[in-house]
Amino acid sequence: MILLILGCAIYLLLIFFVLVFLIYSLFEKEWRAFLRSGLILLILTGIYSVLFAFFPEVKTWFFAGVFVISVVVILWIAVSSKPQDIMKITGEQKKVDERDTIFARFDLEVKSEKYKKYYSTHKEYITIDEEIRKLNDILDFYFIKKNPVLFSLADAEFNFCEQQLLGVDGNEAAIRFERSAEENTRILKNIIDYLGSDLCGVCKLDQAYVYSHVGRGPEPYGSIIECRHEYAIVFALEMRADMIDCAPQAPVIVESAKQYVEVAKISIIVSGLIRRLGYSARAHISESNYQVMATPLAWKAGLGEVGRMGILITKKYGPRIRLGVITTDLPLIPDEPVVFGVQDFCKKCRKCAENCPSKAIPSGEKLEENGVLKWVIKREECYRYWRQVGTDCARCIRVCPYSKPNNLLHNIIRNLISGSFAAQTISVKGDDFFYGRYPKKKQISPLGLCR
Repeated sequence: MILLILGCAIYLLLIFFVLVFLIYSLFEKEWRAFLRSGLILLILTGIYSVLFAFFPEVKTWFFAGVFVISVVVILWIAVSSKPQDIMKITGEQKKVDERDTIFARFDLEVKSEKYKKYYSTHKEYITIDEEIRKLNDILDFYFIKKNPVLFSLADAEFNFCEQQLLGVDGNEAAIRFERSAEENTRILKNIIDYLGSDLCGVCKLDQAYVYSHVGRGPEPYGSIIECRHEYAIVFALEMRADMIDCAPQAPVIVESAKQYVEVAKISIIVSGLIRRLGYSARAHISESNYQVMATPLAWKAGLGEVGRMGILITKKYGPRIRLGVITTDLPLIPDEPVVFGVQDFCKKCRKCAENCPSKAIPSGEKLEENGVLKWVIKREECYRYWRQVGTDCARCIRVCPYSKPNNLLHNIIRNLISGSFAAQTISVKGDDFFYGRYPKKKQISPLGLCR
């Protein structure tokens, strides 16, 4: 009798969980998950009703079996090892020259003196870069005429960022208002949260993540970068899931640009505040004013881990974020890097690699690059596809299981997979079953337009 009661209780809890999942899927407009969870709900309730109505002698054995199986699964999850693989620094990390980055190379005016000088010393990029240059540029008229509203909106958003470039730096006030590092950290995090940030952390500014030479932006091309601030404040803004669901269509670049605008506003305001308090500070914003590498600094500041797709994955929003960075000499308390199972999960999942249209994301093991053991992205192939579709793609972000909306149901799953290998295995299989190994893009964005 006890096994019957316990098994029946677990079975009813399972029905309740599937019902909750069904409701969440409906609100998220995930129709595959909605239909499959609905079918499972019908099967579960049907079995329950039939057993009690027609086979009372069988129900005891059935629910006893349910109880035993549930205990086995729970114990498997509970005793399974906790994912502990971490980002590994394996050797010396040399500074990266911003002139070598993909965007700086394609900012060069063809046949200009800068262009000739750069490629004369970097012959390894000539062939592939020239092939990519034959494609239409992102947001040029070829794409705008296909969807005038959305592509023009994204262009206007990026143009707004570009107009802010001269506001990222300045002289600090002569009078310095001093507080403890703990108080400075608390106040700034609260202010950044008030201004609209979703995540915020602090780290020491590792000079390995400061570019060596200017490749883009208002400073003279090729000049040495001297960013000697002691700290980096790194924050993240969530990108809307319903916009990213349209990847790789036009709504993606609209949402990406929108969050870059918000990042620029917060960065410029907060760096201005710090300078008014008497300390040096600089905002690093898109279009393009970066003197530092945002992703590794975000990792050091405890915002998330770098996953297979080569970008930051946060626990609450997955890779569905845009990063902002402010460097400063204001005394602050650094945060520590976090570990919540991303490295191990990415080894099992590989969904981003299989869904990448350009095959730029590796499906194999990590490699060492510049002193870091990581999955090395084929950057040129990624960018080539951007120019083919006219957006920043985001297909990998769309399909990542961590990108699910930040709600109670998905947060329970996130917490489970951060503590158990078994839960990660179940989660990967469950995500494939309910959402598909190759999820379809949404056809209409919240703006009522797609491409």
